[in-house]
Amino acid sequence: MSLTLCTLILATCGCSSASKGIPSHRPGDFRLGVVVMSGDQVGSANQDLDLAGGDGRYIVDSSSVLRASFGAGSTLDTFPGFTRRLTHDQMDAIWLMTKDLLEHNEHLDRLHAGQPQNMLGEQAGTIIEIHLNAHDEVYLFDLGDQQAAAIVDALAALAWVDTTPNTLP
Repeated sequence: MSLTLCTLILATCGCSSASKGIPSHRPGDFRLGVVVMSGDQVGSANQDLDLAGGDGRYIVDSSSVLRASFGAGSTLDTFPGFTRRLTHDQMDAIWLMTKDLLEHNEHLDRLHAGQPQNMLGEQAGTIIEIHLNAHDEVYLFDLGDQQAAAIVDALAALAWVDTTPNTLP
């Protein structure tokens, strides 16, 4: 009987450690928050990345609601109004981009609790908050990070933001 108990304990421990990893399918509690802080000094960087330009705040919650805010005041403290409800396929696409970012980005710079608010003063960058499996992680990316920029572009497109470069005749 002790062998059975040991087997049960090992199986339980194995399951709990596997659940802490990144799941292959979108978790039911998956939420995503993105803040783009361009700063006055990096306006051209956004143009190079074909972003909407300027500051932006995106929230995708687990009930498939997208919230978006643009321009001055779109900070980590901003809670934008309802923009649209996303489809199951759109949520899965956002999850796959996020999963890829977590698994294949060597530039992950995890922020500590309370640090994002302090960081947003003068520094430009993209902050991505990820909630999954009842756990929150916050990461900071340079504006030049292509994976973070792809997530921002996808959210901007879902929020019906025109990301085409502004050109004057």
